[in-house]
Amino acid sequence: MRSNPLRWLLLAGAIHITLTLAIFLVGHFQLLPNVFDQYGTGLSFAIDGASYRDLASQLANAWQTNGFSSWLAIKVPLHSRLYSILFATLGRLLGHNILAAEPLNLLYYLGILGCVYLLGRELFNELTAMLAAAIVAVWPSFLLHSTQFIRDTLSIFCLLALLFVLTIVLRRELSWRAAAGAAVLGAALTALFWVLRGNMWNVVVFALGLTMLLLSWRMIRTRRFLPANAIVIVVALFTMLLVPSRLESTTLAGVRPPATPLAIPSSTQPAPAEGVFARVLKQVGQRRTGFRTYRAQESNIDDDVHLMSASDVVRFIPRATVIGFLAPFPRMWFQSGSFGRTGRLLSGAETLVMYFFYAAAAVCLWRNRRRLELWLLFLVATIGTIGLGLVVVNAGALYRLRYVFWIMFIIVAAETLAHFTVLRTSAIKS
Repeated sequence: MRSNPLRWLLLAGAIHITLTLAIFLVGHFQLLPNVFDQYGTGLSFAIDGASYRDLASQLANAWQTNGFSSWLAIKVPLHSRLYSILFATLGRLLGHNILAAEPLNLLYYLGILGCVYLLGRELFNELTAMLAAAIVAVWPSFLLHSTQFIRDTLSIFCLLALLFVLTIVLRRELSWRAAAGAAVLGAALTALFWVLRGNMWNVVVFALGLTMLLLSWRMIRTRRFLPANAIVIVVALFTMLLVPSRLESTTLAGVRPPATPLAIPSSTQPAPAEGVFARVLKQVGQRRTGFRTYRAQESNIDDDVHLMSASDVVRFIPRATVIGFLAPFPRMWFQSGSFGRTGRLLSGAETLVMYFFYAAAAVCLWRNRRRLELWLLFLVATIGTIGLGLVVVNAGALYRLRYVFWIMFIIVAAETLAHFTVLRTSAIKS
C-alpha cells in the first residue's frame, strides 16, 4: 500500500469514472427519475447543481453562437464558467452532462486525494497518508457529490492545498527560493478560494491568523527568526485583506455577493461606518437567516433561534458545537426526509463513523500535543465545524459544507488508526 501511491490514485480515478458513467446512464434512461435528471444531476442531494449546469450550458452556447467575447461578458460563478469550456468542446460529442464535466470533476477529486496524502505525509508518515487518502476516496456521499456540477470539490481542494502550504511554513525552515514559491501559491489559493466560496471566507481568515500566531510562538520558543517563512504568511495575509475589495466572490444571479468584515477599502468598496465586531455579528445573523430558506425544511435544526447580539452568539456556542459535530442526530437517521429515507440512512451511517473518528483524532492530538502544525489542522477543523453549527440551520446544507472539515479530522484520526495497526502487526509477528 505504501510502495506506489500513483497506482492507488489511478485506481481511485477509475472508480470515479465508473461511478460517473453509471450515474449518467441511470439519469439518461430515467431509471431513478426522482434522484437523477437526464444529465446525471442529483435532484435529491445536489439540486443546486442543476442551476450551475444550466448556466454552464448557456455560456457554452453563447461562446459557440456569438464568440469568446460574449462568453467572457456573462457573469456566472467561476466553476460554472470552467464547466462551460468542457461543454463547448467535449459537450459537442457527449452533451452538456456529467460525462462532459468529468475531466474537471476527476481532476478536483484526485487533487483532493493528493492534498490529503501530502498533508498526512507531512504531518505524520506515508502509512497514515495512504490510509487517510483511502478513507476519503471511498467516502460514499463525498464520492457521490464529487460527480456533480457543484462548487464544493474545487473549493475543498483550494482550502486543503492552502493548509498544506501553511503546514510547510510551520514545520520547515524555508529557503528564499522555496518561500517565493510558497508565497505565490498561498496567495493564489487564497484569492481563488474567495472567488469560489466567499461565504466561508472566515475559515481562511482564521487559518492565516492562527498560522501567524503559531509561527511567532515557534520563533520565540526556538529563539530563531525565520524571515523566509514569515514572508509567506505576510504575503498571504496581505492577499486576504486586499482581494475581497478588488475581486467579487462569484454567486448565482440575484444572490448578494459575500462580504467580509476584514478588507482593505477600495474606491468601489469604501470602509463601512460600522466596526469590525458589529459587522461580524451582523454577518452571523444574516447568514443564519439565509439558511432558513432551504428547500428541505424537515431537516432544519433550531430554526427558531435568532442571533441578534453578542450575548445571543455566546449562549448559542455550546449548542452550535453539538450541531456542528453531531448533526444529523441519531433520531434523524431513520426518519424520512424531504427526499426519502435512503439519504437519511446513509448520512446517519457516515455520521456514526465520524463519531469514532472524532475520538481517534482526539487521541492523536493528545499524543502529539506539542506539535504546532497539528494544532493548526485540528483547530481549523474544530472552529470551522462550530462556525457551521452557528450559522447553518439546515442539516443537509451543513452536511455538504462540513466535508472539508471532516477530511481534516480523518487525516488526524488516520494517525491513530495507523499507530494501532502497526502495534497489532508487531504483536502478531512477535
